[in-house]
Amino acid sequence: MRIWFNHWFSTAYYLIEFMKKDSIEDLTFIGTNRNSNAVYFLKTDENYTEPQGKTAEEYVDNCVKFCREKKIDVFVPRNYLTDVVKYQEKFEAEGVKLFANKNKELMEIVDDKIKTYDFFVSNGIDCIPVVRTAHNIDEFIDFYNELKSDDIRLCYKLVIDEGARSFRVIDDKLETSRGLFEAPGMKVTFETAIKVLRNYDFSVPVLIMPYLSGVEISADCLKTESGNIIIPRYKTGGRYSEIRFDKSVMAECEKIMELLDFDMPMNIQFRMQGDKMFLLEINPRMSGGLMYSVEATGINIPSIALNKLLGKNVSWKYPDFDRKVVSYIETPLSLG
Repeated sequence: MRIWFNHWFSTAYYLIEFMKKDSIEDLTFIGTNRNSNAVYFLKTDENYTEPQGKTAEEYVDNCVKFCREKKIDVFVPRNYLTDVVKYQEKFEAEGVKLFANKNKELMEIVDDKIKTYDFFVSNGIDCIPVVRTAHNIDEFIDFYNELKSDDIRLCYKLVIDEGARSFRVIDDKLETSRGLFEAPGMKVTFETAIKVLRNYDFSVPVLIMPYLSGVEISADCLKTESGNIIIPRYKTGGRYSEIRFDKSVMAECEKIMELLDFDMPMNIQFRMQGDKMFLLEINPRMSGGLMYSVEATGINIPSIALNKLLGKNVSWKYPDFDRKVVSYIETPLSLG
């Protein structure tokens, strides 16, 4: 069985390891990346340069060609994920199984945060934050003036984004003496935000909304014959996360999973504001922090999903704890 990971996050290192761990088949992993030093190449059996393309369809065609030449059985896409799904018939014609959620319409919806929010509101999901969508700098300024108050900060990001690359919090306190003692991180002043956005063409609209200051919850999910796997991971800050099988979070995930009906792994992200939970986004793939959920619970989502794709049902069960802290990095402790 030859399995290909195209340009993925570095955490694919662990995803490959998990797939190998519980497999009874002989699995060969193929990796491609634009960077020849990609860390997950340490876990793959064959490594190649990432296919290229001037357009999304050209990239997909080169992926199809790669699958044919390298005799790929299963393709686990991350790069151009939505476009790969859009042209899934090209892979099916080559006998390649896509490790991806294949509903084209819903994949395009969850790729766009505003479309995602509109879809869920129209289907009765009420944990949607107040948002506005700016198509030009004047709209952005108008929405900023509409939403700002003394009690909240605002934030913005592109409607289509990944890994929060465009996410910024607007905070004019950076220009006060507090700026001496607080790292700016992803914060900018309103004046800086306007300077940046005046040079932007708004080809992808900008979402502006109140900044949700509570804990972030990242739920790793998979639909199986034995029921939905839902592992809520609370990003409590610093180097730690906490697995919490909170019934209210899991119930909200159940509703979202029922609406989307995705077959392969997905990730649902929430953010708390006080005691209220709001939906941030849907990632229709394995999350970057999935290894923490797997290691903490013993529920091997990558392997269970791979077997499901191949027509095999793997049993699983929740652990016998309600909460468990997971450390990101093993920090040396002083004995002195």
